[in-house]
Amino acid sequence: MKTLFRTFIFVFAAIATLSCNQLSKEEQEFDALMQKVIDVHDEVMPKMGEISSLIKELKPKIDTTAQGQEYAQAQQKLKDSYDFMMTWMSDFSETFPHEEEETKVDTEKLATQMKLLKEEEVKVNKLKNQINSSIAEAKKILGKTE
Repeated sequence: MKTLFRTFIFVFAAIATLSCNQLSKEEQEFDALMQKVIDVHDEVMPKMGEISSLIKELKPKIDTTAQGQEYAQAQQKLKDSYDFMMTWMSDFSETFPHEEEETKVDTEKLATQMKLLKEEEVKVNKLKNQINSSIAEAKKILGKTE
């Protein structure tokens, strides 16, 4: 029984390896770009909690004075960054829904998806820059520069 199980595992691993090696150049490029986009998302997603904390910290400092308005502007930039992340994630999951891989890849569909993914790469990098700059600005105005 153990031998049969080991044989099954070996055959399954061999098939999986061969299947992965049979990706076309275009599919490999798509997968690599997808991973880059996901990596950027994964880098900034943990900062959403920090954004929420900074928004709350700025709230009581907002008033009609010039300094109070600076706090308001910093808070708005944080809120905009937060909303951008939520919108981007929603749009991304609609454009690239998680689905089982197809056995046959439609090259036309792959080309279209690649074009869309390149646009998403631009958006997610803009998102990253907006999140990082809004956090840095809020920390600076709060005197929390690192």
